[in-house]
Amino acid sequence: MTADTKWNARRRRAIQSVFQTDISQPTPHSTPSIRFPEHGQPFGGPLAQTPKKGADTQLFLSPENNQHAAQQTRFDRSWHVVTSRIALPNSVTAEDSFGSLPGSQNVNEEAFREALRDVLDPATRLPLAAHTEDIFAWHTQQVRLHFVSHVLPLLAVCDGYSDQTQTLLGSIRTLEAAYRQYLFGLRLILRAMEEEDAELALMKFQRDLHALVGNSMSTALMDALRSVLGQLMKTVLGVNTSRHVPKRREMATIPPVKMDKARKELHQLVESLCKVGFGGEKFQILFAELLDGTMIAYIRETFAGVWEPNDDLKIRSRIAGRIRVQPKCIRELLDWVENQYARLAVEVTSRLGAGIRVSWSDVSKWKEIAIGRLAALRIDELFDIVISWPDSEGGIDDLRYAITTPQRRLQLTDAFSATLQRRLLHAGRSTLDILRTYISMIRAFHKLDHSRVLLDRVAYSLQLYLCTREDTVRIIVTGLLANREEVNTEARNTKLVELVELLLQDSNQYQNERQDEDFDDLDWTPAPVDAGSNYRRRKSEDVIGTLIGALGSPEVFIKEFQSIIGERLLSEQTGFNQEVGVLELLKKRFGESSLQACDVMIKDIQDSARLDGVIHRGAVNHPEKVNRDWTIHARILSRLYWPEVGEERFLLPPDVTEMQKMYETIFEHLKPSRKIKWLNHLGQATVELELEDRTISEQVHTYEAAVINAFSEENSSTWKFDELYMKLEMDEDLLTAALNFWEKKLVLRRLPDNSYVVIERLSDAEQSSTLQVAQPSTVAVDLAPSTPRKAKSGISEKEKEKRQMYWQFIVGMLTNSSPAMPLGQISMMMKMLIADGFPWSNEELQEFLSEKIADGELEIVGGKYKLVKK
Repeated sequence: MTADTKWNARRRRAIQSVFQTDISQPTPHSTPSIRFPEHGQPFGGPLAQTPKKGADTQLFLSPENNQHAAQQTRFDRSWHVVTSRIALPNSVTAEDSFGSLPGSQNVNEEAFREALRDVLDPATRLPLAAHTEDIFAWHTQQVRLHFVSHVLPLLAVCDGYSDQTQTLLGSIRTLEAAYRQYLFGLRLILRAMEEEDAELALMKFQRDLHALVGNSMSTALMDALRSVLGQLMKTVLGVNTSRHVPKRREMATIPPVKMDKARKELHQLVESLCKVGFGGEKFQILFAELLDGTMIAYIRETFAGVWEPNDDLKIRSRIAGRIRVQPKCIRELLDWVENQYARLAVEVTSRLGAGIRVSWSDVSKWKEIAIGRLAALRIDELFDIVISWPDSEGGIDDLRYAITTPQRRLQLTDAFSATLQRRLLHAGRSTLDILRTYISMIRAFHKLDHSRVLLDRVAYSLQLYLCTREDTVRIIVTGLLANREEVNTEARNTKLVELVELLLQDSNQYQNERQDEDFDDLDWTPAPVDAGSNYRRRKSEDVIGTLIGALGSPEVFIKEFQSIIGERLLSEQTGFNQEVGVLELLKKRFGESSLQACDVMIKDIQDSARLDGVIHRGAVNHPEKVNRDWTIHARILSRLYWPEVGEERFLLPPDVTEMQKMYETIFEHLKPSRKIKWLNHLGQATVELELEDRTISEQVHTYEAAVINAFSEENSSTWKFDELYMKLEMDEDLLTAALNFWEKKLVLRRLPDNSYVVIERLSDAEQSSTLQVAQPSTVAVDLAPSTPRKAKSGISEKEKEKRQMYWQFIVGMLTNSSPAMPLGQISMMMKMLIADGFPWSNEELQEFLSEKIADGELEIVGGKYKLVKK
């Protein structure tokens, strides 16, 4: 056997393993052969009647054998007539139709009918024919061969179209043309059969053909079908089909005419797909996926950011009693699922003809799925809903209706906790923003879940983070002590003014809640299944109590409240009605004993005013003991009840010291068991300066007054820093701050030798500034060896921006890291934080901080810099 013969044999076996090629093919009329007899001659030809020599002539002349041969010949001729009539062409186009079926009056048609009966029922009509075949199997086999050889290549050509719509339409038209060809021959065969048998045969053929076509769908064709079908479904369901998703306010509804047109096109497409065999399992899966995606798209486009309060929800809730009332968004969504979503599903499945029916239970499941999808959307938006409270109450209503299972509640808390870590609990957010968000969380989660189980889960990490912020307690206390007039002013940028209104409300609710018991509560409900062992039901929001509870213990809050009350009482403020009112409200929450120290502090200030008047009258009655005008006033504090304020020692002018001693003498006469310890650094003084061209009056600290008083002595208009330090015995930082203060007020001027002189005339200061600007390089060279400090004049815009950036770093460190830092620690942290490096030395940084002290931005206490508490 040659190599070519072997290759042909292997090829034939491979084809036979896939296609049943052992079915005989008809012999066409156009290829006559002498082996086949002419019309009217016996089968076998003329030579068949002449026996060969030595052969048994009875074998050919037997009547029985002649009858077998005649019926076999008749079957072969009938098979040839039928198969040649229904043979498929070699192309598939729209013009390949076989035309209408010929009428019964045609002679050839009658002969075809007769041949078809022989082929369909050879057992009855030709019982002696030994070799017969199934015409249905033969036609099915030629359809498979034709589909593989001619239809699939044309479908591959359609897959190459750039337009997906053309790909889908081209594939459908190609398959429709092929179907016409395949069904033409089959219908010719079915005409000779009984109606019931014909129907069964047609169903079997269509089932096999649909399986063949359905398993031949390419990836490109599936993508085209997904795109075209998805666009039509979105239009029918009212979903935006463009890539740009408009905002809720900009979204325009799809016109009903366009939706009806898309619905008709969708019906025609589904019917065409079913006819050509594309309505099988793959299409059903694709349709289900598109339905699911369309629901998600509709929910996000229609309800994202729609949180308006449901004004009619409370009224409807009272009417309905304990029946759950649906919020507006839930009602709209369920109506869309029932009247649009389910309707489309019914219309498509009814055209598939695969026994698929949409029941009411399916619609109910779709409604549950839609509510779950809306709940997932609201969970993603929950942080924004909290920030926008109370304008976002509608979003909380949706969540309250949808979040009903422990699984969904857990999903909500996990997702919101992760969002808190990402968007709130980091160094970029100020403590004021965090506290304001926490207040909105308390109120929103109370609306969502009265049991507060969800709030306790999500607030734990926030409470821990607030404990790391040094200014948390101060901001809360400052907010409580704010005035109600500041609620709608710019004070919101620096104070937690929301607490002013909440304090009165929460205090009354808290007092009433402590008196209530559960046994007389007609609306009592059991604890949630996911509540902890230490669960305690609360009826009110109790924002103040929750905030104070986040601090760890009430003692922390009370201590800071006492400190801030002390600062206010020692300030120049005249009335303390706000502080007394807040103190009375806090007593309802913490009790009288916890805030006893604050009562003593307020009483000290009130008693000090009366006692100071008595002491002044006593001094007036003893003029021999007072050599000059009596100008000293004091506030006498009870040391054990006031916060620790520290002490900074320095020398006061002699006349002030003399007045203090006189004040002590009279006080000890009035209060024999008590003694006075002066805290000079906390005092205030009114200074009047008479210069040559002007008079200055300032309310300053006592250490600032002591420094400028040194320049008023005879022959002491110029002082060096070290000389002042030795004379006043004052801390260097206090002395630097005082000198910078008077330098800023244009009372003192620093000379190149680091000495300070009084500016008697402003023209002298202007001339000095002009000289420094005119000779910047000389001054820089002269000052470089002696001091690293920079002159204030001649600073470029770039240098100003750099100094402002450094100041922002310092404010951030003193706010978020530590409330007080020494100079060395500030310098070290600046060198670590600034990427380009921090070029200043400690002396330059100290001068910069002194400028901020003079500006009132910083203060120095115990050698550490602190932000001024405003």
